[in-house]
Amino acid sequence: MASQAWNDDELLLQDLATALRTAQPLTPALRRAGEAAYAWRTIDEELELASLVFDSVLEAEPAMVRGPDVENYRTVLFEGRSVSVQVERSGDVVVGQVMPPQPGKLSVEGANGHTASVDVDELGCFSLDELPAEPIRLRWEADAARLVTGWMRF
Repeated sequence: MASQAWNDDELLLQDLATALRTAQPLTPALRRAGEAAYAWRTIDEELELASLVFDSVLEAEPAMVRGPDVENYRTVLFEGRSVSVQVERSGDVVVGQVMPPQPGKLSVEGANGHTASVDVDELGCFSLDELPAEPIRLRWEADAARLVTGWMRF
């Protein structure tokens, strides 16, 4: 058992030596698991993380929307260094735009496994089917850039 008195270098070295002497050999399954975990460390490295800069739900004054969809209206804006993505929901209609306008692909990733992708046209516009009730994030990919938003409930 470690002494936890590591204020003294000699005691720390003794504890390390004991740990090394009593260590079990590395099993092939544990090695594979470690290598797999290590390989994932840079999976999103080339993604630009977009920050939420506007959410109509957080506005002090509610939007001037009339009718039965007042509670189903929401606009969010995510901004990255090179691109921003605005998404608006009004009832069952979900539309958005990437700025500056450029074609690409927008994916909706759900925390519980839902995935859906749509094409973004040359004007940067897209429309989505009904979004899942689970937390989601958006992933946008084009020739020159890749962007992902944080998780949110929409």
